[in-house]
Amino acid sequence: MKNLLILFITVLLWGCGTKKNAPPSWISGKPIDPNGVFVYGMGNSFINPNVPYQQAARSNALADLAQEVQSEIYDESKLLQKEDASGFNSAFESNTTSTSSLRLDDYELVETYADEYRFYTLYKLDLESFLRKKEIQDAAAMDWINTKISEAQNPSLSASPRLSALVDALDKAYDFQLFGDIRYRTTLNASATEALRSIEKVVVKIDWHPEKSVFLGLPVTFHAQHEQPRQSQEQIPLALSSSSGQFILREQTIQCIRTGFETLVTLYFAWDWDRIQSAHSETKSWLKNKSQWSESIAVNFQKPTVFIASTGADELVDELEKSLSKDFTIGDRKTAQLILECDGQLASETARVGQVRNALVRHKVRIKARFSLSSIENNSMLWNSSTISGTAISASQETALNSAKSEFMDDFNYLLLPQLLRSLDF
Repeated sequence: MKNLLILFITVLLWGCGTKKNAPPSWISGKPIDPNGVFVYGMGNSFINPNVPYQQAARSNALADLAQEVQSEIYDESKLLQKEDASGFNSAFESNTTSTSSLRLDDYELVETYADEYRFYTLYKLDLESFLRKKEIQDAAAMDWINTKISEAQNPSLSASPRLSALVDALDKAYDFQLFGDIRYRTTLNASATEALRSIEKVVVKIDWHPEKSVFLGLPVTFHAQHEQPRQSQEQIPLALSSSSGQFILREQTIQCIRTGFETLVTLYFAWDWDRIQSAHSETKSWLKNKSQWSESIAVNFQKPTVFIASTGADELVDELEKSLSKDFTIGDRKTAQLILECDGQLASETARVGQVRNALVRHKVRIKARFSLSSIENNSMLWNSSTISGTAISASQETALNSAKSEFMDDFNYLLLPQLLRSLDF
């Protein structure tokens, strides 16, 4: 009798345990409210003690819930942080690819379930209440946005506060995802674009003042100021790009880092949206895509003038001038920006080869030199070369000299000239 009682209790407990652990029906199909009041979202995640799998399941459930109200989750992490009063930093990658144009509020956790492999979560939302609340919030947000857009269009204000008002309006629109709402997006785009155009008209053209002639490879010769009427600019940051070379803005000064190789360089000014404060990257993207404000300035560069100062190798000057004329203007010391010092030596020998009666005369010419390049603008040494040479032997003195010069100039053109050009800031 005692054994039968124990067996009965065991069977009863086993039956209760089996009933308790039976999987709920919603893991294979979400509930459907026949009255259409509630909508449901279900999500799951593989059980892994090394990651917050329960939070991942809740994330997927919220994404599914958002799809049920025909929306897309915009920022999953914000929803989860809002759900947990203590705050939660997501440390997982969700499997959902949904994005959201709605922020879900007042959703409820219905039930959770875990089997051997997965953790399941079910949420529900009062759809009618949610949509009524959202409509009121969106309408209030649009009223605030319209006030800011009107401020952005106010001609009595300068450009900077007007642009700030427009940025605030766009940030609020992205806070409430109104660009994804068919009720507002057309009007919102049109009014914000109109406000931006009115601001762009206030910012007039840039005046710039070059101080003197500028030369390729010598950015130190470039000095320029740019100006805008203060009432129109009001600290709206500018971005600068160029068709060649490298230029930067330092307050009201345009600085040249590298000139490039083009004699005509165009400088392009635009508003620097990356330096304009906003709460959403989408706001900056919208402004970048819509903005039409830009200005350009043409800068005419000249080839730098170089003076060749030769010591001991005057025979090389003509050849050096031909070689340098592609990148430089050849001039005298008074007009030059650069001085190329040529410290050279030319040696010639004559010898008889063979028997005395039939001896042949041979001329040997050897040329060697080293170079240095200096700037007159700041009296600085820019480059020093190694020594190169050219040697030739011929029965003709002139032929030997020409051959030696040819060998020397080959080394200059292929070895030293590229080094010389790299020493300048093209």
